[in-house]
Amino acid sequence: MKQVLDWVVYLLVRGFFLTLRLMPAALARVLCSLIALAIYMVDSKHRRIGMINLSIAFPDKDALWKKRVLRRSFLRQGEQAVELSRLPALKPEEARARMPYEEGRGLENYLRARERGRGVLFVTAHVGPWEVLPAAHALSGYPLSFVVRPLDNQYLDRWLVRRRCRWGNQVINKYVAVRRTMKTLSQKGDVGFLIDQNIQEKEGVYVPLFGRPACTTFSVAALARRTGAPVVAGFICPDARPGRYRIRFYPPIEVVPGADETKDLIEYTARFNQYVEEVIREFPDCWLWGHRRFQTQPDGSNPYEEKDERREG
Repeated sequence: MKQVLDWVVYLLVRGFFLTLRLMPAALARVLCSLIALAIYMVDSKHRRIGMINLSIAFPDKDALWKKRVLRRSFLRQGEQAVELSRLPALKPEEARARMPYEEGRGLENYLRARERGRGVLFVTAHVGPWEVLPAAHALSGYPLSFVVRPLDNQYLDRWLVRRRCRWGNQVINKYVAVRRTMKTLSQKGDVGFLIDQNIQEKEGVYVPLFGRPACTTFSVAALARRTGAPVVAGFICPDARPGRYRIRFYPPIEVVPGADETKDLIEYTARFNQYVEEVIREFPDCWLWGHRRFQTQPDGSNPYEEKDERREG
């Protein structure tokens, strides 16, 4: 039964993205905005999580501002759906025109990292149309591998992998990420990691994010410490014009091994998180606020737990 349901969902998703691809871009954006707005209206669960996260990140902002940011973040996912539908037809000249590298914080920082000849480790976050970032970078002549968790729906997963692997990009299953990443770096390849999701305590370290402990993967810092590969924080940021973005690469970070490995992992992972926070503060409506980012806490608390008002009374 699960296979049948997965197949039906796969067909519906394929049909939806094919429809978007055949529509004029402006009309597709309108349609996806309406769908995203409808989801925002009915998805009370993720609205609640998003408001809690926004209160943690921006305690000085009022409720109206937070609601506007949260609603806009849902609309941004509609924009990503449009971009994903057109990904197979994306051409190098279009990518350069609509998704250029940011002046002063762009390709030159990546090339500086490449000069070291050890491959590059990218860190990024679910900001803007993150699925487009590796595609646009590959179309400029710099394909990479990136670590992902396979989708539960095997049909959708294979379809998405095909899209992600165009133009020379490769997907690394997160469950074999360390071994595959080491091999890729040994061949002077590049590997990207999304580091802005909550993980279990045994898999991460606690580093600040918006002034609160956030359990964050230490894998990138550990790999950089072991291999000497530089780390570049990269993001795709929105432009003022619809359907246009800027690729931002921060200066490369060299992880210098110290005497205390744990201290190194915490120090460098915290530096990576600083870039994530900087970009989210600059573009707050571009992040996925509906994720329980702060669920794992060192004191065992959970900011997303609903209080039982009757018991408290």
